[in-house]
Formats: sequence, C-alpha cells, structure tokens
Amino acid sequence: MIKIENLSLKSPYKQILKNISFTMSKGERIAILGESGSGKSLLLRAILGILPQNIFLEGQISNNAKNGVILQNPASCFDGIYTLRLHFLETLKAHGIDLKEQEWGLESVGLARDVLESYPFELSGGMLQRAMIALALCINPNFIFSDEMTSDLDCIGVNEIIDLFLSLQKQKNFGILFVTHDVFLAAKVAETMIVLDKGEIVEYGKVQEILNVPKARKTKELFDENQKLFQTPWGDFSARVN
Repeated sequence: MIKIENLSLKSPYKQILKNISFTMSKGERIAILGESGSGKSLLLRAILGILPQNIFLEGQISNNAKNGVILQNPASCFDGIYTLRLHFLETLKAHGIDLKEQEWGLESVGLARDVLESYPFELSGGMLQRAMIALALCINPNFIFSDEMTSDLDCIGVNEIIDLFLSLQKQKNFGILFVTHDVFLAAKVAETMIVLDKGEIVEYGKVQEILNVPKARKTKELFDENQKLFQTPWGDFSARVN
C-alpha cells in the first residue's frame, strides 16, 4: 500500500501542493486529474522520491513498494546512444533482477525481440511507448506511475496504448497512478479520481459518481473543456456537465 498524509510541497517562491492525503492499494487504479500547473506531476514525483532539489516537502509518504514509471515524451526518456537492449540491462541491473531475454516482456507489448538492437531514434513514438511499458513491467512492479503517457500520440495510438496498458493491468494486477489533464482518459483508465486545483484536492471519489454529479467548480470546468471527448469511438459517456 502507498499512503500519503498531509503532503505539502513548497518552492522558495510559492506553495505547490497543500495537505494532500490518499491511500492506494495494489490493483487499484487512481487518476490524478488537473490542468497544467495544478501540481499533479510534482505529486507523482514526490511519491517516487525524485523531487527537484529546490522543492521542500512536508507531511508523510509511505511507499515501500516496487514502482514502475511511464513518462510522457518517450523519445526524451531514452538515451539515444544506447540500444534498447542496454536500456533493459541497465534497468534490471539497477533493481538487482536477473531475467532471461525472453522474460523481458517485449512480446506482451506487441514488440518483436529484434527491436532490442534498435536505437531510440529508429523507432516510432508508439513503439517507444510500448518499450517504456515493457521496461516498467520487467521489474514486476506493485504499482505503475504514469505521467501524461499518451500526450505525444495521435488518437489511434492513444486508443491502442491505453487498451494495451489496461489489458496488462488485468493480467498482472499492478496498481496505477495515472496523471492526466484529459477527462476521458481518466475515466477510461481509473476507478477512482482525484481532481487537483492550485495544489489542493477539490474532488475525490469514484469515477462514475464524479462523472454523473461533479461537485467542485474546477471539476465542472475541466469537464466543460473536455466535453467533446464524451462522444468518441472508445465509448459514449452519458454524463454531461451543466
């Protein structure tokens, strides 16, 4: 379990997060929804223990789990001078894991093993995102933290990656903390939603309940901004925000 109690973050110039509290169990899927600047990405980094040095933390974070990470813009997350094979070897070595190549999970994300000899610049954004998912999974994590993981993909790519991600979650039962500004993706991926506004939780509950009756003004604003996404090839949400 991951437990966050009264978490606050400050920079020398401003308050970033204020009194954030929630818990997360293995297998649970939570979306952190908020606009740019709401503090959602720094919340994820705080839980992972990778905050910038000029950010100060107050409160308690209990996180002894094994965590995988999937970030936005996968091209910038891989070192261009190393093949994918070396990225996998370094990741496994860092976690003290010895796995045979056939156990790295490439097939499970729709990649052939010959991509291991490829350099990142030789692969498409979708292939790199699949490789990043495989990297996150090869350590057999309890939780996967995703920060805007589909932001660089087109609509078809988003659909494919999210369906793959959810299929793998059902198979392996890892928890998901899914950071996004996209209401539809939050609703598709998660069962629980946390809405952030200016560093504070303004709404926290089951996704379907929030979709049906959003209470916070910021939640309604986010829904209004995303309302076109409620009618898509991926699903038809009947909820409408007034």
